[in-house]
Amino acid sequence: MPGWLGSLPVAARRAVLVPTAANPLPSAPFVRAAAELPGAAGLAVDVFDLEGASGDDVRRVLDGAQVVFVTGGYPVFLLEHVRRSGFDRLAAPAVADGSLAYVGISAGAALAGPDLRPLQGSGDPGTVDSTAGLGMVPFVVLPHRNRGRAARHDRLVGDPARTWPLISINDDQAVSVIDDAFEVLDSR
Repeated sequence: MPGWLGSLPVAARRAVLVPTAANPLPSAPFVRAAAELPGAAGLAVDVFDLEGASGDDVRRVLDGAQVVFVTGGYPVFLLEHVRRSGFDRLAAPAVADGSLAYVGISAGAALAGPDLRPLQGSGDPGTVDSTAGLGMVPFVVLPHRNRGRAARHDRLVGDPARTWPLISINDDQAVSVIDDAFEVLDSR
């Protein structure tokens, strides 16, 4: 993350961490670990839960932030609160105009794409009319390939009826997007 932060056009000073996707989980130690990453890179970190947040809350918290960091958990639950709070209407345009950088882990990474349908599961407590994501990137990230999901990912990627490109990654990988180019990076 420090190298990526250093490559941003505007020096990052403040990050907003969105842990909402993990709210229904009985335990989510990965949220605490994720919150430490921007802090270790020298950023002030505000933890902001979208569940129960209003559009005014989202606007206030994102104001002055250079990075938004969305963690994993239940993707459709996350999407429900992204839409209800207005986060989608504020964050996506800010990312598009370059005033806000976006980092997503697992469900947070998939949220950046055109649709979360490939990640929709029967145990997800979220309720949405549409699984359309934020559309900030033209592909859907399929996370956790190395956790016994390789065969499912391969089936999804090989399905001729799929609508969007899919990128299957392991937990120690990331997809870096700059302008219209992307690359899968291994952790260093």
